[in-house]
Amino acid sequence: MPKSQRPPSAGESDPAAVDPAAVDPAADSSPADAPRVGSARSPEELTSLDGEEFLAVNRSTRDRLRAEADGKKRRRRGRRRGEGDATDRVPGRVAATGSRRGVRAAAIVLAALSVILAATTVSFAFAWMQAEDRAEAAGPSEATRSEIMRVARDYAATVATYDPARYDDLDRRIQEISTPEFAKTYITSSRDARRGNAAVEGTSQAVSNDAGVVSLSDGKAVVLVTLDQTVTSPQVNSQVPEGIQYQSRVKVTLEQRDGRWLLAEIDTV
Repeated sequence: MPKSQRPPSAGESDPAAVDPAAVDPAADSSPADAPRVGSARSPEELTSLDGEEFLAVNRSTRDRLRAEADGKKRRRRGRRRGEGDATDRVPGRVAATGSRRGVRAAAIVLAALSVILAATTVSFAFAWMQAEDRAEAAGPSEATRSEIMRVARDYAATVATYDPARYDDLDRRIQEISTPEFAKTYITSSRDARRGNAAVEGTSQAVSNDAGVVSLSDGKAVVLVTLDQTVTSPQVNSQVPEGIQYQSRVKVTLEQRDGRWLLAEIDTV
């Protein structure tokens, strides 16, 4: 996957970024790609500027809600509860001192809310070719696959487009395109991230131009989707007026209900 295009001051995500510890003595000295552990602070005390620790708590909440929902579903079906969903990847820390704090905050917030930003994976091109091969062998018509890919692209862009002043509108859009189960879990698990995003006034615009069907059968479709996002914030507009650019890849799971494809899951690849 192509590397994210980020401003030079965006910390670990940019190889040329300055080590946070070298700029700010109070910065965390732990590796940028490792979660912070052993903190004595409670989840309620964390903010979006706490980086890895804040993101880890948000993802833990989402995973717990998923696991609880899955457990209830399995019990209703009389089956034993299986393993919970895998934990989402957590983006690296972003440097924060002086004028760089806004860049760091905006980058952290985007990842926390949409939960669809991650490091580029070198295996994506291969996975994409496999997806196309499986789609051709599966049998559905080209028109059906095209429609499913269009829906998946639209849904991914919808979830990743938001304004902190209009979270009610984001919730409405998510509920319109999702299964009730996914909408409830996603909105609930995003609350902490949204509070952090509101603090830095981070706005995101997302578009999706490419997709490939991984599997399609029995009213369920799995699609690989590209996602391009632009994040803007008053705290970074003077340094990056064009916004912070991100590129990511996500796996979109759709379920067909009453003749309509709905978003059932969205995960970083």
